[in-house]
Amino acid sequence: MTSRFVWADLSTFDLASAEQFYRDCLGWSFSSDGQGYHIGSAGSTACAGVYVMPEQFQKIKMPSFWMSYIQVEDIDATVSKAQQCGAKIELPPQPGPDGGLIALIRDPSGAGFTCYQGELGEGQGASAQHGLRLWHELHVSSLDKVKTFYESVFNWHIAPAKEPERYLISASPHSAQPIAAIQVSSNAVKGDKEYWGVYFAVDDLTRVGEVITKAGGELIEQAPVNGLPTALAFDPQGAAFYIQQVSDAAQINKANEAPAMTPTTPPKPSLKWRSMIGLVGIAVAILLDANLLWGLFFLFWVIPDIKYAETHFMERVRRQENPVLYWLIIATWLGLSGYLLLDPLVNR
Repeated sequence: MTSRFVWADLSTFDLASAEQFYRDCLGWSFSSDGQGYHIGSAGSTACAGVYVMPEQFQKIKMPSFWMSYIQVEDIDATVSKAQQCGAKIELPPQPGPDGGLIALIRDPSGAGFTCYQGELGEGQGASAQHGLRLWHELHVSSLDKVKTFYESVFNWHIAPAKEPERYLISASPHSAQPIAAIQVSSNAVKGDKEYWGVYFAVDDLTRVGEVITKAGGELIEQAPVNGLPTALAFDPQGAAFYIQQVSDAAQINKANEAPAMTPTTPPKPSLKWRSMIGLVGIAVAILLDANLLWGLFFLFWVIPDIKYAETHFMERVRRQENPVLYWLIIATWLGLSGYLLLDPLVNR
């Protein structure tokens, strides 16, 4: 099934040191494909790849990083759609692990992920085995930057979770089991980067945290995610990942369930003072036949449309989806505003 997370890998500087670190903290064993790509496994389950960062990335001083893989049916079509929706293509489609094709994409917020066309095993699921890859979560400062992008490119359904500022991603509105999540946090909480976080199961968060720090890594933050004890960690080469303590498969499934739709008290409507002022402005402009007021009205109308990259003219028009039509509408409002503002000055 496509549009799901099927893999993750680590781009690192010192392959031997990285393998020793993840062997100690996640209990992985490693095998090689013979071409420099190594597979980390928890027991008999292949969980993730590890490889030496390409020289061109090292030259620009890119830090070591974990990368999430999303399986797609047609990688060329996905890359084209992503580019249309505001993404940056860091790596065009080319051969990847296990005979598949990969492309590295940065979403409009700057968070990177890899699209994969092929048959990689998922290496994650409803198992609490120590070291297994459990989950993928996008950490961003604004949902508005990414929601339309992921809905358009992967046909995902994004809905609020139980926790504030957290959103669950499902393959469809009717899917009961989410496949990932989005956490909206300030830069003070998540750092100044937007990124997809990879989560791994551990049997004892405290013990593994001690192993990480003893090995030269760092444990930065501990806070429940999906109600499960979770910590953000950095390996000794600077790659960020998450560890999550789980005890059984039922605990994982329960934590990742979509929130039940329960009746809630409707929020008290807020006072829409901007709309009220706008209505008063229209009434005054009509009564006084004042083109200057109409010009100001059109100007204040178009500013939010530019700020939020969407406008409404008979229907909603988004800049990412219909850029030519969007800018034609914006230009029309700006032209009307300029004409009406200048008219009183020209015809004195």
